[in-house]
Amino acid sequence: MTRQQAFWHEYQQARMQRELSAATELYHLERAHILGQPVFGEHLRSHLWLLAWAWRQRDWKECLAQLLRLPGSLGSLLGLYPLGNPGTRRVEPLKAQALPADLEALLK
Repeated sequence: MTRQQAFWHEYQQARMQRELSAATELYHLERAHILGQPVFGEHLRSHLWLLAWAWRQRDWKECLAQLLRLPGSLGSLLGLYPLGNPGTRRVEPLKAQALPADLEALLK
């Protein structure tokens, strides 16, 4: 599986969880964000998905965090992004994180 295929797979997994488990949906959206960071369009799309998730959850702090992170997606155009960052407010916007082991090979 390529990085791009894995990105869309994580999004599809999130969609399947939408009515079942908000936490599991978020888990997959965060993984999609990690996979999408290297490509501007995917990075931006992942933040839009996270914003939509926050809106559905009525998590206004997360909505605000996503609105502030949307412009940061431009960093992908220059190769400037914190690798492994899940893209949500639980981790500072510029703080890199350890990559999940199963995603590491796709991002190297």
